[in-house]
Amino acid sequence: MIILGIDPGLNSTGYGLIDYMPHHTQFIAGGVIKNRVGTNFPDKLYHLYQEIGAVITHYKPELMIIEETYSNRNPRTSLLLGHARGALIVAGRHYDIPIIEYASRYVKKALTGNGGASKEQVRYMVMKVLNISKLPPEMDTSDALAVALTHCHYMKYKSLLNQS
Repeated sequence: MIILGIDPGLNSTGYGLIDYMPHHTQFIAGGVIKNRVGTNFPDKLYHLYQEIGAVITHYKPELMIIEETYSNRNPRTSLLLGHARGALIVAGRHYDIPIIEYASRYVKKALTGNGGASKEQVRYMVMKVLNISKLPPEMDTSDALAVALTHCHYMKYKSLLNQS
């Protein structure tokens, strides 16, 4: 099952694709969708929609996992992030992909055992779990892969519960 993980952001959105099998998970691809500084707001949203659509068309994921919006100290920042998430979710639904959401703290806890883990700790665990030695330098890619891997952990856990 090909899973697309997304770490949403208005100016920088990370994406990561993995191939999940019950006893093996493999890295497929990852990257960052960037919006140019100075681009107007509607065009930024449309760019996110188009670019994630191109990723979906190319890799044909069966599931999209996206990080939930967190409450930021600045309500405007949370609102803008919500709009970015909306554009990405609509793109996924346009291609009939089921979408699941996880909170950032849940993702960190699933991968590192600590809901307050740093981005570096998350990146380290992503690389260990996927057995890869190099990722793009932006943390958005490893965060997106972490979101996808969180769902893999959930599916394995659910499978174990069903066996007992």
